[in-house]
Amino acid sequence: METYVVVVGIVKYKNKILILKRSPTKKYSPNLWEFISGFIKDGESAEDAVLRELREETKLKGKIVHSGKPFEVKDKWSRWFIIPFLIEVKADKIKMSREHLKYMWIEPKDIDHFKCVAGIKNDLKSVGLL
Repeated sequence: METYVVVVGIVKYKNKILILKRSPTKKYSPNLWEFISGFIKDGESAEDAVLRELREETKLKGKIVHSGKPFEVKDKWSRWFIIPFLIEVKADKIKMSREHLKYMWIEPKDIDHFKCVAGIKNDLKSVGLL
């Protein structure tokens, strides 16, 4: 089983958080809802990586307000070490990349209404939103 380290950004605008539906062509977790996420590039800090992913996936700029405790998730594809961050933004209008089909702003308590990537509730717990 392959092992990856990824950053996850829980993007918050007012009292809502951003979820995005992954494209059906994605290698891992196609068609599932997720937060912004991505791999850390060589020489890049986790903080820089999550803010880069925010810009790449939404064109938003944000501020990290909390870093959560990293945790491990295993799914049918791989083993993932997740480094979660809570990011606040000042706007809710995004420009999606081709990585996602659609997006929604939801209340954290409503995450169970969506078919999501493994460990998504751990992301929310890690940054104090659940």
